[in-house]
Amino acid sequence: IAALDLVMPQAMTSLKGSGVGLSEAAVTPMKLPFGLIVTSAAAEKMMGAPLASITPGAAGRSVLVNVRFAERAVDAPARNVVAIVRGSDPALRGEFVAVGAHSDHIAPARMPVDHDSLRAYNRIMRPNGADSRVARTTGATPEEWTTIRSILDSLRRLRPPRPDSIFNGADDDGSGSVALLEMAESLAGSTRPRRSILFVWHTGEEAGLLGSAWFTEHPTVSHDSIVAQLNMDMVGRGTAKDTPSGGPRNIQVIGSRRLSTDLGNVLDSVNAKAAQPYRIDYSLDAPRHIQNRYCRSDHYMYARTGIPIAYLSRGYHQDYHMVTDEPQYIDYDGLAHVATFVRDVALAVANRSDRVRVDKPKPNPLAPCQQ
Repeated sequence: IAALDLVMPQAMTSLKGSGVGLSEAAVTPMKLPFGLIVTSAAAEKMMGAPLASITPGAAGRSVLVNVRFAERAVDAPARNVVAIVRGSDPALRGEFVAVGAHSDHIAPARMPVDHDSLRAYNRIMRPNGADSRVARTTGATPEEWTTIRSILDSLRRLRPPRPDSIFNGADDDGSGSVALLEMAESLAGSTRPRRSILFVWHTGEEAGLLGSAWFTEHPTVSHDSIVAQLNMDMVGRGTAKDTPSGGPRNIQVIGSRRLSTDLGNVLDSVNAKAAQPYRIDYSLDAPRHIQNRYCRSDHYMYARTGIPIAYLSRGYHQDYHMVTDEPQYIDYDGLAHVATFVRDVALAVANRSDRVRVDKPKPNPLAPCQQ
């Protein structure tokens, strides 16, 4: 994989350090071919030709590679957290509507950076934070440097520099995690739905969807009893300050009709009946979308096994995978609205007389994900 030139410093530190994963026996369908991430120059030496001239399927040179690694148990293994609100209908309570979020984030930065300088720069140059798929490839213009300096100067009048090396993950995915907790508390103290609600706080999402991979291979309830899964990831921002398409009632939905027309219809129906409906953005669900969001969060591990999913987010922003993703930037009223909306969708699915139908082709669970 000729991508090492594009790796950001914090990702490079992660690649050079120890990694985490599941044992080979833990998730049998997730076996993947061995791969190496190399620079473009190394790839051209291996292929014996410039990369731009190589067509898919072309054979490279024979290369002798000696790769060594040590596998051991981690000092502090991470765990999924699972809870259930039991359904009220004796005939349906054995079926589950799963709702999830991930409770992990990424490792500390290799060196501290100034919080406000980073935010000032990213507001202009990296409005999607660390998402390199849509990052600028050109440097700042003189006019942009003037704007960046103006933003930083305004922040300096409020506070001195603050070096920071901790990735807090307030939005990614502290927002989804606390929304899930509030939903569980709300449903536990209300009239029970007909079907049961299954709450799963997945671990290891940032390490490669490890928690959701484990759960879908070792579910705590029958796999076939899970009628749908709703996933919340980054639902705490989404205002006009965060993204050009942002606003008080905007939300992104991905995958809601990829396996089940019924699930997409239920979600739209719940939204249409709301006192303040969302403006739902389905553009991130487009096939081959450059950001590949469908493949990058825990819902996919359910979808690949044939469970209908809906992935809800309020979008990326300048603090995505940056040390600046902190609680003071969360839109708490907006977060409460998202939790209410997802709760109502879960209830609508749980209270149906029939389960949402899988009327689209199921994916090959062994095949790589494709947006």
